[in-house]
Amino acid sequence: MRKIMSKAVTALIATCLMFVTLQGHTFEATGESFPANFKMTSWTSTTTGSSLTAEGVVGEGYGKVYLSYDFMSNSTDRSKGNFTGNLRSINQDGEMVAATLQGIWKREGKSVMMYTLDGFSNGDMIYAEGVIDLIEGTLSFTAFPID
Repeated sequence: MRKIMSKAVTALIATCLMFVTLQGHTFEATGESFPANFKMTSWTSTTTGSSLTAEGVVGEGYGKVYLSYDFMSNSTDRSKGNFTGNLRSINQDGEMVAATLQGIWKREGKSVMMYTLDGFSNGDMIYAEGVIDLIEGTLSFTAFPID
């Protein structure tokens, strides 16, 4: 009887672990969102990381937006890591907003996937998912405002 109970408990634990593992890989941002597209203006590399600047026009009242990122690698093949950055925007009414940018990145071929959580000086908070095309020199994000 003990052996059967032990096997049942082991099977239950294995099933729970499999469920938790599968759930961990199904995150998807949903809800209200807006596009944010940029053109890379510079890229520099050092032995410890890379820096990127970009600019673009973004709706939702942000206007002209300037970005800067510092990428650090946390893998031996330098294909993923974390980043920090800053944003400055100015809209047609002359309102300027600043933001801190932070998140993680992963390179796959010519693309760098970014997942960022940003805090703005006007109180806005945004989660965004984006792709840098290293050949085209573009950054394309889907931004999700956080209420």
